[in-house]
Amino acid sequence: MKAYKIAPPFKTFGIADERTSDAINLVAEIVFECLRRGGDSFQYSVVWANPGEEPGGICNADIAVPHVFRLETEDALRKWLRKSVDPNTSGGGDVRSIATCRTVTFGYDGQALLCLRHDDAPPVSSDLKLATVEERPDLLGETDYFDGWIKDDSDEANGS
Repeated sequence: MKAYKIAPPFKTFGIADERTSDAINLVAEIVFECLRRGGDSFQYSVVWANPGEEPGGICNADIAVPHVFRLETEDALRKWLRKSVDPNTSGGGDVRSIATCRTVTFGYDGQALLCLRHDDAPPVSSDLKLATVEERPDLLGETDYFDGWIKDDSDEANGS
């Protein structure tokens, strides 16, 4: 697997202007194109929530339950990615293909951290003023337990 960071080259959190919206749209579209390559339409997201609470908020690990979202239509996946990339909205979350193990998680300022198969072409930005692409092999966990697993900073602190 290969990991990439796709992000606006400027701060987007707390900024609601046309440039920010265009950047968020471009990042989401780059991710969409990568996830859907080769006709893959088996994307899902699992979002955890406390019982009785809407997914997307703060949850407690000891009582939270999973909510599975099927993102098989182009419209559903595009909307989910847009919401997930945008730091000025809530909702969305990690997306994984059950067919190809391609996956994406999201940062806090418009970043998408995308994991693709070795034989996939790398993502490409059509406008580097709105979205840059950087290969980030340091983000991959050294395991095949979850192909496409992106490391969490706490993993190193815990000795994992």
